[in-house]
Amino acid sequence: MEKTSVLVLIAEDEAEIRNLLQDTFEDGGFDVYLVSTGEEAIAALDEQGDNLRAVVSDINLGGKATGWDVARHARQLKADMPVVYMTGTEGSDWAALGVPNSILITKPFAPTQVLTAVSQLLNAANTAAPPAPGD
Repeated sequence: MEKTSVLVLIAEDEAEIRNLLQDTFEDGGFDVYLVSTGEEAIAALDEQGDNLRAVVSDINLGGKATGWDVARHARQLKADMPVVYMTGTEGSDWAALGVPNSILITKPFAPTQVLTAVSQLLNAANTAAPPAPGD
């Protein structure tokens, strides 16, 4: 039986956090697509859109595009794309700038918190769809 991989986009400008999340997600059975800027994340969404199943993004990515921009772009491509934001400072803007049905995790965090948040959103998306006739 072929392994079904779930590809998660991780946008984080701090290499140490990016690498920690990569290890955590890979240990959890996910495939990861790593980027360090919002612009790279948006390009990855355009290139890999159908393959990507979830987005994890820092809000302050150091470029012109923020994590808010990345999430909005992801939702333009796929309306139910699971989105998890990470931030040390921008949490108060989540209600105004974040996309609906997303999760915000404040730094510092345990990497497994992010993995759990993505899993929750993926599970919610899978259970939201009505069963196909005959199932």
